[in-house]
Amino acid sequence: MKNVVRILLLLSSTLFSTEIQHLNIGKQDFMLTVEEYDVYDSKGQVLRIYKEKHNNDLIFMFSLILQDRTGGCSAQSKEDGYYEINGTTVTLYSFWDRKGKAYDAPYGARIQVYTLNKNYDLERTSSRLYIETERQNYNTTSGMQYLFSVPKNVPEKEHFERYIASVEQKYKGHFVYGDEAKKLMDEVQRALSKKAKNRWLSNK
Repeated sequence: MKNVVRILLLLSSTLFSTEIQHLNIGKQDFMLTVEEYDVYDSKGQVLRIYKEKHNNDLIFMFSLILQDRTGGCSAQSKEDGYYEINGTTVTLYSFWDRKGKAYDAPYGARIQVYTLNKNYDLERTSSRLYIETERQNYNTTSGMQYLFSVPKNVPEKEHFERYIASVEQKYKGHFVYGDEAKKLMDEVQRALSKKAKNRWLSNK
């Protein structure tokens, strides 16, 4: 069964990947693929990283959306990502934005850190995020409103806590606020600037 899965994966990578790269992190071999997709009204690129075993099996580690555009010009949800490898650490940067009348699309950022563990797997060791799930004042019943105004009583506080818990579960990270959120957004924007610069240099 593993061999069948491996063959299907390799065929899929061959047919749909724009890039396949083999790399070594801490003396462990990994395979990186970047695949393009165009499904319904979503178009973009996704990065996937697999651990390579000696018997040629591939073990999926994680994925990252490098670019996604969902919807049309008048209402579009946008996601951009970038990754950096430093020694035995892989850092993933994600940024969500919206355009036009995409009022219920997310806005925010996330930084995830994966570190090579004793089993030579890339294990997530940190994940910070700040996400507004829709435009401010679009949904007045959402607990998101308390990102902008302090809860006044216990029910409002509980409503806010449920919002935070749901965002942390969906986006897989620890929610940060205030100055920490601003710092997070700045770090992600700097990383995406590197991505844009690298793309420009590669096209020269």
